[in-house]
Amino acid sequence: MIATNPFEFYYLAPMMIIVGAIILLLLLLLFKISIKLCASITAVSLVAALISTMILGSQLYQANLEPNLSSSIPIKIDRHTSHSNSEVEEPTIPMEDDHGVTSAPTDLESSESDDIAETDALTPSIHDLDKSSAQDNSDTILLPAEPTNHPPVVNIEPQKEAAKKPISSNKATYITPLFTCDGYGLLYTGLVLMISLVVVSLAYSWFKCSLANQGLFYLILLFSTLGGIILVYSSHLISLFIGIELLSMPLIGLIGFQYTQTNSIEATVKYMVLSAVATSFLLLGIAYYYAATGDLTFSGLSFKLSTQSTPSALLLTSICLIMVGIGFKLSLFPFQLWLPDVFQGAPTAISLFLSTVGKMTVFCAIARLFLLAPIVNNQTIQFILIIMAFSSIVIGNLFALMQINIKRLFAYASIANFGYLFIALIAVQYQVLALETIGVYLIGYLLSNICVLGVISTESSSIQNHDKETVNDLRGLFWRKPIIAISMAIGLLSLAGIPLTIGFIGRFSLLLLGVTAELWLLVGAIVIGSVFGLYFYLRIIISLYLRDDKADISLTPNLQTNSAEFNWKAITINDVIIVFSALLILFCGIYPELLFRLVSSARCLIS
Repeated sequence: MIATNPFEFYYLAPMMIIVGAIILLLLLLLFKISIKLCASITAVSLVAALISTMILGSQLYQANLEPNLSSSIPIKIDRHTSHSNSEVEEPTIPMEDDHGVTSAPTDLESSESDDIAETDALTPSIHDLDKSSAQDNSDTILLPAEPTNHPPVVNIEPQKEAAKKPISSNKATYITPLFTCDGYGLLYTGLVLMISLVVVSLAYSWFKCSLANQGLFYLILLFSTLGGIILVYSSHLISLFIGIELLSMPLIGLIGFQYTQTNSIEATVKYMVLSAVATSFLLLGIAYYYAATGDLTFSGLSFKLSTQSTPSALLLTSICLIMVGIGFKLSLFPFQLWLPDVFQGAPTAISLFLSTVGKMTVFCAIARLFLLAPIVNNQTIQFILIIMAFSSIVIGNLFALMQINIKRLFAYASIANFGYLFIALIAVQYQVLALETIGVYLIGYLLSNICVLGVISTESSSIQNHDKETVNDLRGLFWRKPIIAISMAIGLLSLAGIPLTIGFIGRFSLLLLGVTAELWLLVGAIVIGSVFGLYFYLRIIISLYLRDDKADISLTPNLQTNSAEFNWKAITINDVIIVFSALLILFCGIYPELLFRLVSSARCLIS
């Protein structure tokens, strides 16, 4: 249903909270407030937005658990039982004819014939009672009364109560034509906010020794977070474009924020130029799309494809141009060349944000379009997507094998991971399975990235020329910080798809979806890519447990005794986040029922 009541715009509460925090930070930065206060305001706003998202998700989930009373409750007919306020022994409901004249029911003279006549008279009265709710709940089914030998007794109260529901069962809420509030959007909004909170914590620790104006950093981060939320809410190509640009433009500033570091300026320029190229293709595709359909909504494309036996060349061209722009943003083959340099030049906390929020939100927005419109039913587009997915998996894993820099390795691995996820878009006809697969895989991907890139960020500092990002930099980490090293190893094993981790559940779901859709080429690519991934992830894990012979033994006595001790007094909030993410990886891998229950909330995708 479309939100017409101004109070229904509370479905946009996460966005409004972030916008309010942005305005507050803009005002406070004029007075040069402390860095700690800027970080606190950012964290509080993200927590508040996350709480509002959870409340909205709970309301939507409860609404979909309740039966649709106006469509599933039968009309109760009882001869002997009398219920106050809802049932009477003799039907006295007035009727209106086509001219609006009210007439009263007549007395019964013939048992059989008059019962049938009264049944026919009663049925339109029920329709009149439910006419107002039928406008908001188009899938309501009204059951006709059954003919009996006695006057029927009708219970009409459930229909009235059902019409008062703020969210109808199995429906989402349109908030203007640009945005849709549904389980799909709320699930990924929550993930965006959680990752942003982690990035705030990592960045605060990373900037401790820096003289840079961190307040500006948190302001830019909030802008980018707002763009990500807009993307997962979007149901219109205009909101899709606004979300992508509001996500990408602040990332230019975040990538080059610590410009004194090696490769920072180079990474910023590469991202800015190629982002502009991607925007050009995306805008051109949107223009062609409007010329072909006369509409910019996702549902407009669905209607156009369903009414045309063969899509026009202009429409296919628009879809291809949009996919080129999306391919740049997701760094899929052959548009992936910029990603490794950007990952290496950016602060590790921003590399985490870019690999998760920066790519997940774009993927979720385009997944909504694919799930609502049968784009892949066209053989040409399906073939192009299969080639892009297969090439991304193979190229990403092959180049990752050659890397000793962990951030560059993760850049290529993310190319392969989103190549895996494209299977869910190609197998879009299995909508429920595709939605669950996307949710499970993305949650596992986010948790694993927090474990690995979070450790690199905590081991680094902004005053260094570059982060501790090579395999040798992390050599012997287990003997210095055993719990953190174990957590990082769990994240790497999850990315490799090892059993008893959430990564295995996601990888197995992708294989199941590929086999169900008979995408044998991509199934083979997943198996081969998983073997390659196991090799380069295990190489990092082994390095964590090797003794660092070059370390100063006087400063690190644990290396001399070959024992790993844990200093409880040195625990930080970042350590807690990393360890908690590792525990979630194991818990969801061993007991995935709760995970599937969570991602099943994305089933209430608006149609």
